Amino acid sequence: MNVSTRELDEPFLDSTLRSSLPTLLLRRCPDCKSLWADDSRADAQVLIDAYARVDQQYFEPQTSAKYIDFYRWLESLALPHSTGMKVLDLGCGDGAFLSAISDRWIKQGLEPSRAGVEFARQKNLNVSCGTLANPPREFDIDMLVVLDVIEHIVDPHEFVDQIKSKLKPGGLVLILTGDADSLPARIAGPQWSYLRWCGHVSVFSEQSLKQLFSEHGFQIVDWRRCQHPSTPGLVAWWRVHLLEPARQLLGRQKSWYPFWRDHQVLLARLK
Repeated sequence: MNVSTRELDEPFLDSTLRSSLPTLLLRRCPDCKSLWADDSRADAQVLIDAYARVDQQYFEPQTSAKYIDFYRWLESLALPHSTGMKVLDLGCGDGAFLSAISDRWIKQGLEPSRAGVEFARQKNLNVSCGTLANPPREFDIDMLVVLDVIEHIVDPHEFVDQIKSKLKPGGLVLILTGDADSLPARIAGPQWSYLRWCGHVSVFSEQSLKQLFSEHGFQIVDWRRCQHPSTPGLVAWWRVHLLEPARQLLGRQKSWYPFWRDHQVLLARLK
């Protein structure tokens, strides 16, 4: 699959990144159905440098009832399995998840973008600037939350090893990411809107995500298909699907299929 970056308009895709990335190329694994970047994004430093450059435009407000309800639903999935209340939100952005969940948690955040850290600290959240590979300090955590992050990781195996090094035995990891093998994603193909975000370099299927954590010594305790809270919903998805043949007959540019039931949530415990 390939997408010209000339078609894309997003804050993350600045002039520096665009110059080295004329086209987004992704290859699909025939066995697990996952998608992997096969262009300059395969160099982790390219993305790290781009994250450091993002400004405040990259962080969309996530204070709507839809986001808050979704984050509280994630919390309800995790609570029955958690053995402690120390949570670290990795790649926490502006701290929307930490703000939404209940105050029974001891909340910490880690975010590579200084703009995101500043937003989170304005909400009086305990957020540090850094990554798991280079944390600014040690963290004592019972649950690691990884929302819309693992798809940005070039080497997922190394990333899961880093997760293991931070978790206590019996600790939980909560993952939210896209599902490359979901029916809406398969129907959309190269026009799945998840693929237009140039930071998405490792797009998992249910099979590959479960296998990744199982291979690294985690027990899968829950998995759910879900809608991302940014989805415009079923009607918007079907509108694109039904009108696309007419658009092609008229010679118009292909439409992007919006998000709709194309995400997955994984809860796994470190054995």
